[in-house]
Amino acid sequence: MKNQPIIIKDPLYKQIFVERKFKKILDCKEFQRLRYIKQVSFVDYVYPSANHTRFSHSLGAFHLMKRVVNNGLMKIPPESKDNLILAAMLHDIGHGPFSHLWEKIFPHFNHEKTTQEILRNKNLHDVADILAKKSPYSQLISSTIDVDKLDYMARDSYFTGVSYGVAEVGFIIQHMFVEKEKLIIMPSALSSVEDLITQRVNLFKTVYFHKFAMEYDMIFIKIFKRINEIIKKGIEVPMDQHLLTFFKKENTTNDLLALNDAIILSHIHQWSKHDDEILSDLASIFILRKKFKAVNRAHKKTNIEKIKKETAKKYNIKYYFEHIKLPINIIQTPIYIEHFDKIKKLEEVSDLIAFYKKQKWSVDYVIYPRDIKI
Repeated sequence: MKNQPIIIKDPLYKQIFVERKFKKILDCKEFQRLRYIKQVSFVDYVYPSANHTRFSHSLGAFHLMKRVVNNGLMKIPPESKDNLILAAMLHDIGHGPFSHLWEKIFPHFNHEKTTQEILRNKNLHDVADILAKKSPYSQLISSTIDVDKLDYMARDSYFTGVSYGVAEVGFIIQHMFVEKEKLIIMPSALSSVEDLITQRVNLFKTVYFHKFAMEYDMIFIKIFKRINEIIKKGIEVPMDQHLLTFFKKENTTNDLLALNDAIILSHIHQWSKHDDEILSDLASIFILRKKFKAVNRAHKKTNIEKIKKETAKKYNIKYYFEHIKLPINIIQTPIYIEHFDKIKKLEEVSDLIAFYKKQKWSVDYVIYPRDIKI
């Protein structure tokens, strides 16, 4: 039994087999910490079941990478296969609490560099090189249709309950490979990849950039912005010493590993009772889900300057107003396809992909207090 793989039940893939040689990595504190970091931050405020974690997603990416490297289309040695599998498993271990939001709060922090630092400290240099894009196979974990995206699209779709993201993941996995640093799909997978890209557009619009998720992102960021301001004024704000190092820009990987979503949420509850009126108000708004509204400017005409002016009459505009315009990046790296014994870019073969490459989609929200009447 000692040589038997560990079997993990999963709603997407039914069973994920973790070979015993990976058990030490599976059990390490850096990987187990991902149990306490949500995959999609505040999307569960809109879709209540979307509270799945970076831990389950990382196991899913691990599972898909195993299938890719063993699909018979890539001829790579066993050691390289293991490094790619570990890269998929460990690609998120450097994330801060609430994932990408942490980097918006603390711009000096970079989760990719931190991930690589953690891996190098564990002497997993070849794995770190893959994530640093120093491997010809790096596109399997960082590209337009890598195992990371294939898993999180399907997983986020499943737990939000939306139909977007339910692509033919298994079929794509069996028909993709890397050759001469190009990510190539077989012609039979063309329709599946076109469908995947279409669903990715819809996922961004309806899930990742949903107006309530954007609203909560804003409040969360403003809370930390206010703390940073009052700390500079010499006002004491109770917090964990590991968190304080981020405000001082003195944080180490050990400080990061001591923090997770639950710890930060407990701080926000504590800050809702702070003497600073703006901080306590923002923290209370966050906890009670009230006060702000987000207007999608694609659906409703808005006069931003008028909203800003009216908001400024009652509130500190620095903390109670935000105009957010974000691009939707769909095709980040080239995808290639076998076409009549030649390797061509996908947009040369697919009119749909050519159309998507030309598009410049974005979301445009204005967020302000609900009691501001326009």
